[in-house]
Amino acid sequence: MPAHPLDGTTICALSTPPGRGGVAVVRVSGPQAWTVVDGLCQGRLAGITAGRAALRTLFDGDHPLDEALLLPFRGPKSFTGEDIVECHIHGSPYIAQRLMELLVDAGCRPALPGEFTQRAFLHGKRDLAQAEAIGDLIDADHAGAHRLALQQLGGGFSEEINAFRQALIEYTALMELELDFGEEDVEFADREGYRNHVTSLLDRIAQLLDGFSTGRAIAEGVPVAILGAPNRGKSTLLNALLREDRAIVSDTPGTTRDTLEESLTLGGIRFRFIDTAGLRETADDIEAEGIRRAWAKAASARFILYLIDARDLSDQEGKAAAEAELNEAAKRLNEAAKAHGEPNGALLVLVNKTDLAPAPASWCPSAAEEVLAISAEERIGLEALEQRLARDYRSALAEDRILVTNLRHREALQRTREALQRALDGLNAGLSGDLLAVDHREALEQLGRITGAVTPDDLLDHIFGNFCIGK
Repeated sequence: MPAHPLDGTTICALSTPPGRGGVAVVRVSGPQAWTVVDGLCQGRLAGITAGRAALRTLFDGDHPLDEALLLPFRGPKSFTGEDIVECHIHGSPYIAQRLMELLVDAGCRPALPGEFTQRAFLHGKRDLAQAEAIGDLIDADHAGAHRLALQQLGGGFSEEINAFRQALIEYTALMELELDFGEEDVEFADREGYRNHVTSLLDRIAQLLDGFSTGRAIAEGVPVAILGAPNRGKSTLLNALLREDRAIVSDTPGTTRDTLEESLTLGGIRFRFIDTAGLRETADDIEAEGIRRAWAKAASARFILYLIDARDLSDQEGKAAAEAELNEAAKRLNEAAKAHGEPNGALLVLVNKTDLAPAPASWCPSAAEEVLAISAEERIGLEALEQRLARDYRSALAEDRILVTNLRHREALQRTREALQRALDGLNAGLSGDLLAVDHREALEQLGRITGAVTPDDLLDHIFGNFCIGK
């Protein structure tokens, strides 16, 4: 069985990526951290002030191993809440490996994935939502994900959840007090105040849940599906946005038979562009499967870029045909989104090939959220397209509002909402306090799971097991 994080042992791990580098960091945490490292530098750690770096030679027996910069901390004023020593050594794989062997020989054990952060949580240095944000911060590879992780690490989300719980706890105490005086038919909890509070709380939870799709898209990359009939320039558009040839471009209809996905960062937000098969009726089984996948990808996309050839809009008949095509596409997209439980993506119509024919000045089909004129071949209008895609997400980050990004948090909020709605329905139906308290306690438990006030062991093992070793 895995060791328990608070089993009294001292742990060690290489906290920087393995391999050659300028510097490697080996972390030691636990009650014997200072003693073990003091032994490796032959008693020269004693007397060092906690929180101040000291240059010391680490020894392998009687022979010097490396000249290291040691950074010691005393608990509880440390990341884990325990005694810690960070050994900043030269980035040699041999030195790092040998130092780990010496630490284990001296009584340390290798840390489990995420064990340093788990110890920080168990010692009250971080709540569970903040601990998860540390993992998100490490994984962040673009500005949007970095901003969201820092926001959660700062504790704003946790503070709001804790405020929810505190108010519910007060009502729970009053309801359970009524149980002690059940025979006297008294009410300590203000029912109208409770109704107003739960209603307000349900509204706020709804706002947090509504922001999940936006937060998740920013964290993982905003999915953008490129749709349209064959030879509308979908692959050319993808290549133009990426500024390199990633998709095969051909005049032969049906060249793209599967989805091709590539990522691009615009204005600090990562977007995942998905080139899809041309939409048309076909007897080719492989091409038909590609078209089916195109609709499936579009169902979960936040933006659908639907390409229309500018040459097809030269007269009223062409405009009417294009509008009918877009209406049918919008209908299919709506049905697909509902089937997948996803919000409808914004349908942006791109009138392409404006280098060959002008785009109609006032044409705006009812199904479209917006119409943009472009030439993917000549890179005309692409800057305006990029700005339009990034606009909403930059605004969401600029507002500095709380955006839920963690699927576990969303599920807990959904269950909280369900429990509170049952309690509110019971209140309106005149149920007694003891029956209301059942759903009330369920809401408290679900909120507690977000911050770690309620922490089943299997939940902690699952969360911290996904962290890298050394963090």
